[in-house]
Amino acid sequence: MDLMYKLRCLVYPTACQYCSHATLLEGNLRNTEETFRCLFVENDDLMDYMLPRMYQESPVIVKKWRTWIPSLQKTIDSYSHHIDMAVVVIPRKYGSQLEKTAHFKSQTLICSSIDTSGGWDQIKKRFQHNKRQFCNKMDKKPMFSYRISKESKDFDLFYHEMYVPHIRKRFQELAYCDPYDKMKYMFLQGFLLFIEEGGKSIAGVLCEIQNDTLFSRRTGVLHGDEDYIRKGASSAEYYFTLKLALENGLSKVDLLRSRPFLNDGVYSTKRKWGASVCLNQASDTWVFFFVPKYTRKVISFFEMNPVISCKEDKMYGVVGWSSTDLPSAKDHVKFTDQYYSPGLDGLVLIHPNSEEPVQISFA
Repeated sequence: MDLMYKLRCLVYPTACQYCSHATLLEGNLRNTEETFRCLFVENDDLMDYMLPRMYQESPVIVKKWRTWIPSLQKTIDSYSHHIDMAVVVIPRKYGSQLEKTAHFKSQTLICSSIDTSGGWDQIKKRFQHNKRQFCNKMDKKPMFSYRISKESKDFDLFYHEMYVPHIRKRFQELAYCDPYDKMKYMFLQGFLLFIEEGGKSIAGVLCEIQNDTLFSRRTGVLHGDEDYIRKGASSAEYYFTLKLALENGLSKVDLLRSRPFLNDGVYSTKRKWGASVCLNQASDTWVFFFVPKYTRKVISFFEMNPVISCKEDKMYGVVGWSSTDLPSAKDHVKFTDQYYSPGLDGLVLIHPNSEEPVQISFA
């Protein structure tokens, strides 16, 4: 068994360059009574993330098979009259084959960072109101303090009592916790920043400094306790991480990756702190969305799941717009307030039975 497992680990990455899992699903779209049929083609975990966002209940698996990636366009064409949408995750080297026929291009994970080169006042200007308010209170009368540690016993505290409970409570059945050894290796390259309340460590950030950038590798809250989060422990993690970057003369805090949806919880939190979004250059895959027709249920999907799309060197938010009227100037302002983020050039609003999406520029 051990030998077979090792062989699979060696062969699987190579096989994934040529062959992919394909799954045809059908179920009721969330918050509607309409049946939504979607084809997923991937060797990733994007489908597991998207299904709870898409369907009221677990969808029916209509068909599962393996498909040959070099001839994937034929597969998509053959199903185009029988599906509402296809989501395809393929190796980057095949991107040019599907780019012309796909409606939107994205990534499984996108990157976020905060520019700290302009000083504290400039950084705070990009915060949403409640985050700026929290920081102003901390500047005047701190509710928390912080300490830096490279002690192994503190790593055990962080991993077992903060990181793992926090991830499991936050993501529940979708939770994935990095193995202890992997996290320990990260720790040995960096350090821990602990949030203190009354001399007690209640939250922590696993950090590393490379060149002029502070990387926020992982975060955790003691026992995953929501009371600490309500008190502001998670906000204090951002506050002290940014302060530490400034104290060390660093120009950026790298917040790593999140899912490419504008209402994803992790992405939304980073956005509230003024984070800039950018492509994940380390990714070896592209995500393509194929939409045979802009039906009402497809528009409903993108209303509930606005996605970050990229075209050439620009990034846009793709948002569903169910109204038959074109968005007014007031609507433009509302969408900008709701979705603007540094790094996004604007929004693409798709509406029923229209091949010409509405463009909203953030310029």
